[in-house]
Amino acid sequence: MSYCSKKNKRLWREMQKDWKEEIVCKIPWNEFSKYNFKDNNEWSLGDCEQSPLCQMIWGEIISDFLTNKDKEKYNYLINRYYLIVKNDKERYRFLFDVMNNGKLCYDINEQGYDYHFIGNFTPIPANNMKRKRSLQFIHKDFNEDWNKMIKYINQNWNDFDMNFSFEDYIKMTLQEDYYSNDKFSKISCSEKIKELIKKRGETIQKKCEELFKNS
Repeated sequence: MSYCSKKNKRLWREMQKDWKEEIVCKIPWNEFSKYNFKDNNEWSLGDCEQSPLCQMIWGEIISDFLTNKDKEKYNYLINRYYLIVKNDKERYRFLFDVMNNGKLCYDINEQGYDYHFIGNFTPIPANNMKRKRSLQFIHKDFNEDWNKMIKYINQNWNDFDMNFSFEDYIKMTLQEDYYSNDKFSKISCSEKIKELIKKRGETIQKKCEELFKNS
């Protein structure tokens, strides 16, 4: 099953309105944090985190955050490669990444875990014209350790040409468990990661219930 059933691999912008109608009509948000994107065939070109459903969820959340922050209306567009959030003055591009890969545990003695949930997907800056390599590949260089990745994004924030702060990025993507009050918190063991995925997923779920209801 897929909530975005009218699939066309190329006509994403044309399909966005239809997909949004499907999301509004079909999704029972009270259990959405447990929805496994992989098991339910929420695809993109190959990655669940880049799927139309994931992009539209984060498009709603980010555009709402920026609208409230800047007091000017933001909208979003999805396509096969990245999400665009924009208004008449600003235009931001986002790619998507899996924060924690259950196949790559930090401790070799730990077992893997399911990880294709909305609480484990996050937007990452794609306004990176000064950097030829995508952040997705840099994440792989870190053996997909999100603790290292979030520090890297912070250290190189000015290169991404985002006209908002790293702190705003953390807030809009709901990553305060990794960074708050100017301090990083390391989350490594499988149980803590699973708790984070559940907690963050439930926060996203609540936001979606409100945003899509009012859209």
